Amino acid sequence: MGHIETSPDKRRIVIKSLLAGESQEGAARAADLSRRTISRWLADPGFTDELEAARTAAFAEALGMLRGGAAFAVKTLLKNLNERNAAERRQAAREILTFAFKGIETLNFEARLTKLEQLIEQGAVGLLRGRRLS
Repeated sequence: MGHIETSPDKRRIVIKSLLAGESQEGAARAADLSRRTISRWLADPGFTDELEAARTAAFAEALGMLRGGAAFAVKTLLKNLNERNAAERRQAAREILTFAFKGIETLNFEARLTKLEQLIEQGAVGLLRGRRLS
């Protein structure tokens, strides 16, 4: 593979552009590079690892923001239980119950999945030892 531009500033610009949804051509323009350079970078495992790490960090940051928003949304729903309008109170109650049931279902599913994974692991260990679990 030929020379790969290693300027940290240009790499950051390209990564930021790609994460913002720019095309390879748009990212190249933003960093004042050729489209071919971007293609070479995207074929380089070091660059793709850097891009994936940035994507993961951006996603984690977005999830953190959602968690904060979720707490505010719950407070808003709970506040709406005290509204004068009966329809608004019913709607808030309905949404709270819906989310509560979905949360319980998710927790139950997670517990069942964890147990299943443990049983599979135990079975795999048992089979490796030449015996089966009953």
